[in-house]
Formats: sequence, C-alpha cells, structure tokens
Amino acid sequence: MGIFDKLFGKKKTTTKPLDKKPRFIQKLAKENRTYEIYKGTDVESAKKFLMTKRVDKKLYYIEVETPEGAWGMDIEGLYLVRLLPWQKNISLAKCNGYIIPMSHSNFGLNMAARGISDNFVVKIKCGKCEHEWLDGVRYKNLTSVKCPNCKTINEVDSGNITVLFIK
Repeated sequence: MGIFDKLFGKKKTTTKPLDKKPRFIQKLAKENRTYEIYKGTDVESAKKFLMTKRVDKKLYYIEVETPEGAWGMDIEGLYLVRLLPWQKNISLAKCNGYIIPMSHSNFGLNMAARGISDNFVVKIKCGKCEHEWLDGVRYKNLTSVKCPNCKTINEVDSGNITVLFIK
C-alpha cells in the first residue's frame, strides 16, 4: 500500500461486467410479418435474452443478430435462423456431442423435415466437457456445433430422429 493509499484510503475499483444484453436496432414490417431486430455480442447471451421474451402473435418475430449467427423467438419458440456454413463441415469436429430428448413443440422439427428450414433446435451435451446447451442441427444428418463452455466442436447426429407426416 502506497503513502497516498494510507492517507486517503485505497480507492475502490469496481469493474462493471460488460452489458451483453442485445441492443434494439429496428422494428420492421414486411408484408404481413413483423420483426423486432436486435444486435447481440454472442449467441449465448442472445438465446438467454430471447428466452425472456414471449411472443403471442402469429407472424411476429424477435431476432438477435450476432457475429456467430442469428437466433429468434416466435409463437412456436426459440429458433436458429440458419446454420452457418462451417456447421455442415463434419471434419471440424473433435468429439461426438449427444442430443438430449426434450419435451417441447415439434414445429421446428417439422419445418426442417419438410425442407422449409435447414435446422431444428435441440438440447446438446458436449462430448468433451458434458456442458448442455440449445443449438440448431440438420434433420436426419450430421451437424458440427460448438460448445459454448469449452469451445470444442462436436459432431451431432440426428439420423435417428424421424418425423411421420400424417395427412
């Protein structure tokens, strides 16, 4: 402790954590759809933010754009707007991740099975550190996903998930 600190007391330094809450950008109306667009710093804080939102109108979307992709929330729940190109490159994977069964709406799964979207959201368990998180995977295919905890790229296989179309 220096002389200044002894005389006047040590100055307390408080470090304010970085505000990771997504920042509102704009509200857009396109045809009969409405979008609230936000900008986020990372995927995990974007998903955490979206999970606090409740959408009770059809064709209303809240989306958070991050450097690692865009996530959204609508009346059906949380969704990944689209997979990133590297997620289709299975050779990047360093371990096998596992899909954990969840009880939730199958809307995203049905959209992916019909080819309307390129992914559906599942809970994944990292093959290296066993961390669990939500991420988008391809339907009946292999997908590379990055663990938000240890940053290891996991190969996830959704080949055993099948949607039966009933007319």
